[in-house]
Amino acid sequence: MNRWNAFLCIIFFLPLPEASVHPLAWNLASALAFVLLGLEFRGRLAEQSLRSLPALPVTPAFSHSTLPLVLIWCVQLWVVVQWAITSLSPYDSLMSLSQGLLYAAVFTLALLLVDSRQRVRQLVWVVVAAAAFQALYGAFMVLTSLEYGFFAEKEHYRGVATGTYVNRNSLAGLMELSLALGIGLLLAEPTRYFGSARQRLRQLVEVLLSKKLILRLLLAIMVIALVLTRSRMGNTAFFASLMVAGALALVLMRNKTTATTVLLGSLLVIDIAIVGTFFGVDKVAERLQQTSSQTESRDEVTRDTFNIFLDNPITGTGAGTFTHTFPALKSSEVTSFGLYNNAHNDYAQFASEFGTPATIALAAIVIWAFWNGIVAMRQRNSRFYQGVGFSVTMAIVAIGIHSTVDFNLQIPANASLFVVILALSAVARWAPHNSTSGRMRRRTGRKASA
Repeated sequence: MNRWNAFLCIIFFLPLPEASVHPLAWNLASALAFVLLGLEFRGRLAEQSLRSLPALPVTPAFSHSTLPLVLIWCVQLWVVVQWAITSLSPYDSLMSLSQGLLYAAVFTLALLLVDSRQRVRQLVWVVVAAAAFQALYGAFMVLTSLEYGFFAEKEHYRGVATGTYVNRNSLAGLMELSLALGIGLLLAEPTRYFGSARQRLRQLVEVLLSKKLILRLLLAIMVIALVLTRSRMGNTAFFASLMVAGALALVLMRNKTTATTVLLGSLLVIDIAIVGTFFGVDKVAERLQQTSSQTESRDEVTRDTFNIFLDNPITGTGAGTFTHTFPALKSSEVTSFGLYNNAHNDYAQFASEFGTPATIALAAIVIWAFWNGIVAMRQRNSRFYQGVGFSVTMAIVAIGIHSTVDFNLQIPANASLFVVILALSAVARWAPHNSTSGRMRRRTGRKASA
């Protein structure tokens, strides 16, 4: 197995064992990612030596990503400092460091390995396949009332889709990110009809027999699963991000076609009016209507988490310490006897655990990626990379909304996919228009020299 296929395997399998929330799962994934990263750099050093290159051969995306690479690895060094000196729970910070190293390694690998359109397509199809499996499995469990998660009967969230995840909102987060990638791929490779009526009919038949139809069906299944999670903010974030990114695409994209507008409109109409009607979007709406500050404690938890940040604004309490520090530091208004593993607000939790410097660094990476997505949609002449820019923009908007009331970025599988999407923003902006894989470029170079 080559390094690229190994990377795809890591991305595919991360969601399977309960989204890799168990330390054994994320530690194993982190170790594999680091081995893969070491092999990739060793291979590039060997190539540099063999070809007598003045610098290490890297992708354009990697070479333009110095700032986010420095920031994401500096955050890991910051966690080392927390673990050694300031953390209120050093063991938890050490476990969080393992997660952080996984994200940094995956981010770096994506920048190094995704070097062509073909690899972008392969990556998107692997993500969509992994998400579609979760969607089918979760929907099957709901519709048959079997209620199994990952090789065990579910204790919580019975009657709603969770896939092999523990939490329905986390599955909704996976659907949001994967749907963004899938929709972006549809936009990246639009269908064009031209010529006589006979030619147009032939082109329609070709579309019906192509992978695009399979992709559209898989996206519909994922929307069904998203609705079946009954996640209020998950569904809200998806549809809101689709509308926001769609509006930006219609304003920013060059050489827009009628097919682009029709595709974006059909996504909203089909997914909301048809899929939602048959699979219970009304129940999601009912949950939204019943939501209030009296029935939810998340607002108090978020407030108390922010107060913890104000008490430790620079150093934070330590990465990964929320579970053990919050019970001792929460206010008396939070009366729930349940254990809060996370703050149900990624912004507040990152700030309270990491402190101001690291939180700003992480936010800067996301802003950098969002800007890349916008620039790709606006400035790239390639419809393919405009579509990738759309995926990045939609995914960041979706998680940005969902993170106000949930903790998707504390889930290793979802966070890993998110950093891959952040890396794709650099690919969308800087990859050559007619890029080919590194292996093909080297093969072509050897033929030319011969």
